[in-house]
Amino acid sequence: MLRSAAALPFVARAAQDPSHDAWHQAATPGAPSFVGIATPVPRGLIGYAFNARTQDVTLFDPTTRTVLATRPLGAVVRWLSNEQRFWDGQSIWTYDFPGDRVRAIAIDPREVAISRALPTGGAGPAHSLMLTPDVKTAWVNVAGGDYLAVIDLASGEVTDEIATGAFP
Repeated sequence: MLRSAAALPFVARAAQDPSHDAWHQAATPGAPSFVGIATPVPRGLIGYAFNARTQDVTLFDPTTRTVLATRPLGAVVRWLSNEQRFWDGQSIWTYDFPGDRVRAIAIDPREVAISRALPTGGAGPAHSLMLTPDVKTAWVNVAGGDYLAVIDLASGEVTDEIATGAFP
């Protein structure tokens, strides 16, 4: 079961987690920059706080919780959790449902921008997205359609719809 987590502590833990090594590498000197942010953060760690109301991302030093910058995203990120698999080695995967249409979105953490948006064809709301262990497929609930959408990340296509019953 997913547990709720406060935005800043969650993001700081995710950025410091050794399994997210690509984030660490991307924030080190000589690696791709975070849109011009020169960080004094120890070991180059960057925390991400997704702001649903303003549809932007605040980048911060997870050690001091000092805000480094805020970047527009144009999506409402409602839920990321340490209990869910959302990192594929390049992107942070989550969902949103603009205009009540559920889609999976990939966020490039270096550019702090949506790099892909994959429609499910279903009505919102949605509550979660999880990548499979091989990070080739995403499962996202489509509560307005009473199913889970199975999305092949390579093709961007919905490959299956698993009926769940009322409002998963």
